[in-house]
Amino acid sequence: MGNFKVDKNITNWKTSYQFNHNLLLVSLIALTVIGSLYYWADERGEFFEPFWIIVLSIWYMTIGFSLFLIFRKIKSGYLIAGVLSWITITFWVFDNSHIVFQVSLIASEPNLFMTIRNFTGVGIAGLAIFSSHNAFHKI
Repeated sequence: MGNFKVDKNITNWKTSYQFNHNLLLVSLIALTVIGSLYYWADERGEFFEPFWIIVLSIWYMTIGFSLFLIFRKIKSGYLIAGVLSWITITFWVFDNSHIVFQVSLIASEPNLFMTIRNFTGVGIAGLAIFSSHNAFHKI
């Protein structure tokens, strides 16, 4: 029979609700800054069309609504933030699809700065998913 004792050092690796809550807040605010770069630094004209402006407006409103709920520590705010982060990751990965498939699935091929920004955004959105999941289950 094996030894099934719990290692005390491993139990200390768990993150607290407050840590996950704060990480999620910072991640969502960082996502809004990174998302704004589409209009400040992106050279592609497609994102100035009304459709994309509406999509971005809905994205910002959803982040704002989830932040509102998260500040009130309502569980659905964490759920909305997690779902929105998964959608955001999908969008930015599709925008960088030109790296693998030689064609961008969202718009014309982004420049190097936007490609790096997309990868950075995927990392931040990943942190938002991690923290929203953990905070959702700890609240």
